[in-house]
Amino acid sequence: MHHQPWIFGLVTALLLGVGGWTSAQAASLDCTQISVSEQVDRCAQQDKERADAALNQSYQALLERVHNLYPSSLLQEQEYLGKLKNAQRAWIKYRDSTCVLEAFEVEPGKPAHATLINLCVTRLSNERTHYLDQLLAQ
Repeated sequence: MHHQPWIFGLVTALLLGVGGWTSAQAASLDCTQISVSEQVDRCAQQDKERADAALNQSYQALLERVHNLYPSSLLQEQEYLGKLKNAQRAWIKYRDSTCVLEAFEVEPGKPAHATLINLCVTRLSNERTHYLDQLLAQ
């Protein structure tokens, strides 16, 4: 598997179950100072949500660029959009199945399993966001 080195430290903390989670820690989530395994889980979920939001924003911006590129040709616009939507659907299937594969060695239902999937989704979504931002860029 190809992971960034810090992921293994996070997973180790998860598997060891370091510390307890308090409501004060939940209220002041600081992902730069991880001290308990639940914080790793929450930070991974938060990062995934941010990556998903950025991906959606880039996709919407690309749809707008497509619309602006073909102002006088609805047929070309629709053809491009159809290909784009098919590619995006296929990419989502790729991302999701790849992330399940990367988390295979951790039992489903365990917090570490969800965290590994969230870390993978974040990484691949950030890569896809960058790719979409480059398409039809002016």
